[in-house]
Amino acid sequence: MTKVELTRFRIRKGKEAKAQEWMDFLNEHHTDTVATMTGEKMYVESVFKEKNPDGYTYFYWYSVQGEGGNAVEESESYIDKKHTEYWDECIDTEYKPVDMELEESLIAPAFEKAIEKDA
Repeated sequence: MTKVELTRFRIRKGKEAKAQEWMDFLNEHHTDTVATMTGEKMYVESVFKEKNPDGYTYFYWYSVQGEGGNAVEESESYIDKKHTEYWDECIDTEYKPVDMELEESLIAPAFEKAIEKDA
Protein backbone atom coordinates (compact mmCIF):
# COMPACT_ATOMS: atom_id res chain seq x y z
CA MET A 1 0.00 0.00 0.00
CA THR A 2 1.25 3.48 -0.85
CA LYS A 3 1.39 6.10 1.89
CA VAL A 4 1.20 9.80 1.00
CA GLU A 5 2.13 12.29 3.72
CA LEU A 6 2.54 16.01 4.21
CA THR A 7 3.88 17.17 7.57
CA ARG A 8 4.78 20.63 8.84
CA PHE A 9 7.86 21.00 11.07
CA ARG A 10 9.06 24.19 12.73
CA ILE A 11 12.70 25.27 12.58
CA ARG A 12 14.25 26.41 15.85
CA LYS A 13 14.78 30.15 16.17
CA GLY A 14 18.34 31.01 15.24
CA LYS A 15 18.76 27.82 13.19
CA GLU A 16 17.34 29.13 9.92
CA ALA A 17 20.76 29.40 8.25
CA LYS A 18 21.69 25.91 9.44
CA ALA A 19 18.40 24.57 8.07
CA GLN A 20 19.19 26.15 4.70
CA GLU A 21 22.66 24.59 4.86
CA TRP A 22 20.88 21.24 5.42
CA MET A 23 18.75 21.62 2.31
CA ASP A 24 21.79 22.81 0.33
CA PHE A 25 23.70 19.72 1.51
CA LEU A 26 20.93 17.38 0.32
CA ASN A 27 20.72 19.18 -3.03
CA GLU A 28 24.51 19.20 -3.51
CA HIS A 29 24.59 15.44 -2.84
CA HIS A 30 21.49 14.72 -4.92
CA THR A 31 22.69 11.45 -6.47
CA ASP A 32 23.73 9.97 -3.11
CA THR A 33 20.57 11.29 -1.44
CA VAL A 34 18.32 9.67 -4.05
CA ALA A 35 20.28 6.42 -3.64
CA THR A 36 19.15 6.20 0.01
CA MET A 37 15.48 6.20 -1.00
CA THR A 38 15.37 2.60 -2.28
CA GLY A 39 15.94 1.02 1.12
CA GLU A 40 13.44 3.39 2.70
CA LYS A 41 10.81 2.49 0.07
CA MET A 42 10.58 6.25 -0.50
CA TYR A 43 9.34 7.05 -4.00
CA VAL A 44 8.91 10.82 -3.77
CA GLU A 45 10.23 13.19 -1.14
CA SER A 46 9.97 16.96 -1.38
CA VAL A 47 10.59 19.70 1.16
CA PHE A 48 8.95 23.12 0.99
CA LYS A 49 9.98 26.11 3.09
CA GLU A 50 7.67 28.74 4.55
CA LYS A 51 8.80 31.92 6.27
CA ASN A 52 5.74 32.58 8.39
CA PRO A 53 4.62 36.01 9.68
CA ASP A 54 4.87 34.52 13.19
CA GLY A 55 8.66 34.84 12.81
CA TYR A 56 9.30 31.14 12.39
CA THR A 57 10.46 29.15 9.40
CA TYR A 58 8.62 25.93 8.66
CA PHE A 59 9.53 22.96 6.51
CA TYR A 60 6.77 20.95 4.90
CA TRP A 61 7.77 17.36 4.13
CA TYR A 62 5.81 15.69 1.32
CA SER A 63 6.37 12.02 0.63
CA VAL A 64 5.03 9.06 -1.26
CA GLN A 65 6.33 5.82 0.20
CA GLY A 66 5.72 2.13 0.47
CA GLU A 67 5.46 0.00 3.58
CA GLY A 68 8.32 -1.77 5.30
CA GLY A 69 11.12 0.60 4.39
CA ASN A 70 14.24 1.06 6.48
CA ALA A 71 14.20 3.88 9.03
CA VAL A 72 16.55 6.75 8.20
CA GLU A 73 17.84 6.65 11.80
CA GLU A 74 19.13 3.10 11.27
CA SER A 75 20.94 3.81 8.01
CA GLU A 76 24.72 3.61 7.69
CA SER A 77 24.75 6.05 4.76
CA TYR A 78 26.77 9.22 5.31
CA ILE A 79 23.82 11.13 3.79
CA ASP A 80 21.36 9.78 6.34
CA LYS A 81 23.78 10.30 9.23
CA LYS A 82 24.28 13.95 8.22
CA HIS A 83 20.53 14.34 7.58
CA THR A 84 19.82 13.12 11.13
CA GLU A 85 22.43 15.50 12.59
CA TYR A 86 20.81 18.46 10.84
CA TRP A 87 17.36 17.25 11.92
CA ASP A 88 18.41 17.08 15.58
CA GLU A 89 19.94 20.54 15.44
CA CYS A 90 17.27 22.35 13.41
CA ILE A 91 13.84 20.86 14.09
CA ASP A 92 12.03 22.51 17.00
CA THR A 93 10.95 19.68 19.30
CA GLU A 94 8.82 22.07 21.37
CA TYR A 95 6.47 22.33 18.39
CA LYS A 96 4.17 19.42 17.63
CA PRO A 97 4.51 18.56 13.93
CA VAL A 98 1.31 19.03 11.98
CA ASP A 99 0.28 16.09 9.82
CA MET A 100 -1.95 17.36 7.05
CA GLU A 101 -5.03 15.28 6.37
CA LEU A 102 -5.00 13.69 2.93
CA GLU A 103 -8.22 14.28 1.02
CA GLU A 104 -7.24 13.15 -2.47
CA SER A 105 -4.21 11.53 -4.01
CA LEU A 106 -3.81 11.00 -7.72
CA ILE A 107 -0.89 8.90 -8.88
CA ALA A 108 -0.54 8.22 -12.59
CA PRO A 109 -1.13 4.54 -13.41
CA ALA A 110 2.41 4.05 -14.75
CA PHE A 111 3.89 5.26 -11.47
CA GLU A 112 1.42 3.24 -9.40
CA LYS A 113 2.43 0.09 -11.33
CA ALA A 114 6.11 0.79 -10.69
CA ILE A 115 5.42 1.27 -6.98
CA GLU A 116 3.37 -1.93 -6.78
CA LYS A 117 6.10 -3.84 -8.63
CA ASP A 118 8.69 -2.58 -6.12
CA ALA A 119 6.51 -3.56 -3.15
